[in-house]
Parts: sequence; C-alpha cells; structure tokens
Amino acid sequence: MRWIDVRPEDCTLDLEEFRRQLGPRTRLVAVGCASNAVGTVNDVAAITRQAHDAGALVFLDAVHYAPHGPIDVQQWGCDFLACSAYKFFGPHVGILWAGGRCSKNCRPTSCARWPKARPAAG
Repeated sequence: MRWIDVRPEDCTLDLEEFRRQLGPRTRLVAVGCASNAVGTVNDVAAITRQAHDAGALVFLDAVHYAPHGPIDVQQWGCDFLACSAYKFFGPHVGILWAGGRCSKNCRPTSCARWPKARPAAG
C-alpha cells in the first residue's frame, strides 16, 4: 500500500507524487473526491485517467463531495464509487456503484432486502 502527500500550501493532493507512485504493480487507486476538513475538491477525472493508463482500477469515495456537487461517474471514469446518503440528509444507507468491466465481473456474495414491515417501536 502506498499513499501520496497533501501539499501544505493549498491542501491539495500532490499529483506529481501520485504519478511517481503509479507503476505496473498498481492494481487499485482509492481517493476521496473532496475533503470535509479543508474543503478541497480533487481532480478525480485526471487521477482516474492516470490510474487507468497504469492499468489500475479506481475507487472514489464521494461521501464528502455528494452534498455539494453533482456526481457523474461517466465523466469521472471511475470503476467504483461509494457514498452515504446520511451526508445529504438521507437515511443511513451506503451506496456502492460499480461500472464498466467491474459490473460484469463482480457479483455480490449476498444481498439482503429490507423487510416490508417496519420494526416495532420500542
């Protein structure tokens, strides 16, 4: 596992360091779309292109971005995207999107359905 540093002058990801870290053994790049701590928004489309050029899949964490901007997985080109609706005043549910070659090759091991009846208050 590797990570890249945050540039202290503007709290953005050091994309030059990211390019240096990519290599033939890179299988997955996981990155947050935005920071809730400092408000930066990462150029995830550029990160995705570079990762794909190296042969890696891309997982984007959009939990802090989703309440503030539109999510366009086609424009970003990611393979996976996750977020949680509670960040934009929804219920406590997780969202995992898988696209492209991943949606064809990945199958869930189990799925659970919410019961039709609400649990009794108590």
